[in-house]
Amino acid sequence: MLGRWGGLVAAMVLTICGSARADDGGLPAPLSLGFMPYLNAEHLIEKYTPLAEYLSDVLGRPVRITVARDYAEHIRLTGEDKLDISFLGGSPYVVIGDTYGRKPLLARYAFDGHPSFRSVILVAADSPIEDLAALSGQRMAFGNIKSTLSTQVPLFMLMRAGVHLTDLADHKHLRNHENVIFGVEFGDFEAGAVAEEVFQENHDRHVRALAFSPEVSTHVFVARTTLDEGLREAISKALTGLTDDPRAAVVLGAISTRLTGFVPAADTDYDLHREILDTVLPVLEP
Repeated sequence: MLGRWGGLVAAMVLTICGSARADDGGLPAPLSLGFMPYLNAEHLIEKYTPLAEYLSDVLGRPVRITVARDYAEHIRLTGEDKLDISFLGGSPYVVIGDTYGRKPLLARYAFDGHPSFRSVILVAADSPIEDLAALSGQRMAFGNIKSTLSTQVPLFMLMRAGVHLTDLADHKHLRNHENVIFGVEFGDFEAGAVAEEVFQENHDRHVRALAFSPEVSTHVFVARTTLDEGLREAISKALTGLTDDPRAAVVLGAISTRLTGFVPAADTDYDLHREILDTVLPVLEP
């Protein structure tokens, strides 16, 4: 059972909102706030409902969370302008820009005051493995193949350490970051890769960090290309102005205890992601 969020999850996973239009009564239609399933849908909805409620109040129109079935669907929906507001990792942002054209940036995350974060390659707490080179010949769990922090950045780390996918005894791409942690904790894999945020949230699990990635620009919210410019600016202002609102602690704390706000974003902030993709995509998508 999914508990009190169960019905909401089912509706949001199965229903993807299109472009916002006025309803038959002339009232503003809901804005869709879309996510890829980097965590399970129930967890994502719980984390981001306070943000959706804040945006709805500030913008004066409903904001509804949607969770795509998988990363590929989320990328397609964002690229085809089927989501009014879309949450993206740096790599999907770059891929969408290359495939569909660049989307208007709204704001990116700031953790502990900085708009950057890291991937974590983790092992069991009692693992004898001490460095990335020792992962050669081991089993490793990644997240979705299109995930920035659980596949692409960690693979970049491995390759820089001289370990290629073909050097691993086995590797699998799991549905989300949480499943990666469980897989390492329960001994299905010797190592795994997740976002630092998720690693910190699971500090009580029987795992430890083996290595951290270079700092990369944080996840970002983008708007559909066809969204009214005035509304787009209002959304961006609402996000970057959240820290001045009395609801900030509740909204940010629900997402992450390390999230300190949203800050402006520029396309050049994702140049390192472009370098990473140039390195890993030939391996991931031969």
